[in-house]
Amino acid sequence: MKYSEVLISLLALVLVNSCASYYYVATDVDKDMSVCREVSANSTENNADMRFMPAEGWTTSAVTDPFEVDFYDEVLEMEVMCRAEGSEISDLKFTPDSSQLGNPLFAPEEKIGKRFRWFYTYYDYSARFSSIAESLPLPLDGYMTPEQRKLFFKGQNPAEGWNGIEMYYLLDDVNCKFVEWYSDAVFYTMCDMFEPYCSEAQKAFLSRSKADFVEGVDKDILMFMEPAGFASRLDEMAPAEGFGKIYADNAKLLDAAYEEKAEVISYFEYSFLYRMNMPGRYFEGNAVDFIDGSPVWKVDSYRLMDEDLVLEATFRTLNIWAFVLTFALILLLLQVFAKLFSKR
Repeated sequence: MKYSEVLISLLALVLVNSCASYYYVATDVDKDMSVCREVSANSTENNADMRFMPAEGWTTSAVTDPFEVDFYDEVLEMEVMCRAEGSEISDLKFTPDSSQLGNPLFAPEEKIGKRFRWFYTYYDYSARFSSIAESLPLPLDGYMTPEQRKLFFKGQNPAEGWNGIEMYYLLDDVNCKFVEWYSDAVFYTMCDMFEPYCSEAQKAFLSRSKADFVEGVDKDILMFMEPAGFASRLDEMAPAEGFGKIYADNAKLLDAAYEEKAEVISYFEYSFLYRMNMPGRYFEGNAVDFIDGSPVWKVDSYRLMDEDLVLEATFRTLNIWAFVLTFALILLLLQVFAKLFSKR
């Protein structure tokens, strides 16, 4: 019974909204492909220090004219801002502190490009945020279908034509499957933490007691269960097995391991809203929301639970000179043909 050693509190964050830090990332690309990026935050959300930003090249200031941003689960007023400019988008990477070095939210693969066509010039933007699926204690495959995961974690592909009541029951069904996965993950992850200190008989008890354990624990308690609570619940089920003694004898080691892995929790404490503006007008991409004509995307760890999150946008500008030149060439050709036919 060996699963990923991801701390169970990480899973609790999937069900309960923690105190998230919200950032509005506005990026402007000029025709010469130079980039300006502004990251704004609400100073009352413990974001004023912008602790994940590199000091060099970034300037921090108060927002002259505070503005509201809808993060879908919160509407916040942006009051502080970091700003930087660069010749390439790679110059404006986020540099997280040590607790966030493994957080894919701070390490997107971003690209911008420019394509010339006769009548139009296209400007492309893409960003890829790596999935955290491999870091989860249990695979989601055996619990939720790919379609259900896309709906539940990203809001993609809702049932078209369904009314609100039908959608409610659909989401309730998916949520029940998710809770089943979550409950199993809690139990198996805690078992992995305790097994090194268990006898063979105790390991055998753990392997056959999952159903009774999960059914007998209130979901709110299960959500925030720590090693001490896990041992206490097992003692209630089978006092003779001595799981409380295992915890008492190894409390420092178990708690230290728990705290060490608790850094993963902070992945879910960050929420970003990306806005991209490039020359011309938005032409195509996968954005479903816009601010003043510019595409925006919500980016957080929940959206990374199933697969990579990819942002794509293409803008295009009209090459007026190409139309003028083409029209002039057409007129010239017409004149040439007219003279040729007039001589016949």
